[in-house]
Amino acid sequence: MDDDFIEEMFSGFCKNFNETRTVICEFVKRDGQIRLESAGCAYGKCPHSKTCILMEQAREMETP
Repeated sequence: MDDDFIEEMFSGFCKNFNETRTVICEFVKRDGQIRLESAGCAYGKCPHSKTCILMEQAREMETP
């Protein structure tokens, strides 16, 4: 079965850059599950990744 790819844009405040940013995120839908594949920022490596308000929007799109 082929994977479906979803691209979404999210805007919000970035603590790392101390400014409003727009981030493009790519998700993959596989076996009914949606997972974040990549983000156009340093999410995951950024020191604020765990508390990032901007990327919270993207995490809400993921399925458990």
